[in-house]
Amino acid sequence: MVPSSFVMLDAFPLTPNGKIDRKALPAPTKVIVPAEATDHVAATNAIEETIADVWKSLLGVERVGLRDNIFDLGVNSLLTVQANQRLSALLDRKIALVAMFRYPTVEALAAHLTEGQASEDTASRRAQDRDARKKDAADRRRELRSAKR
Repeated sequence: MVPSSFVMLDAFPLTPNGKIDRKALPAPTKVIVPAEATDHVAATNAIEETIADVWKSLLGVERVGLRDNIFDLGVNSLLTVQANQRLSALLDRKIALVAMFRYPTVEALAAHLTEGQASEDTASRRAQDRDARKKDAADRRRELRSAKR
């Protein structure tokens, strides 16, 4: 765990009792170092645009590139939870919070979600096929029973 910012002081401000005066400490300033204009890669599909828009709104920045690490841009765990809730609502699907930490770029998270969507579709198709096979087997059993009577 590394602090997101450091404040250099010549000496700590002290109270009359010799303790650190926390109220007199300067507030750290949030400095976001923008990537070079040539490094910016824009979103290429709807999922990437949605993810980038959520991060832009939460961070209050003009743009978030595909390969920008969100934690380098100043995201913390609380903002990640907010982004997770917004993305889940916008994409109309549950997104694992751990995925937000595991895939810290727009590009990586979009690839994970696209891959996850494909595996969900495959699982859904398998379940439908299994249900159809069960129904066919039940129909055959009924036909056999009625034929024996």
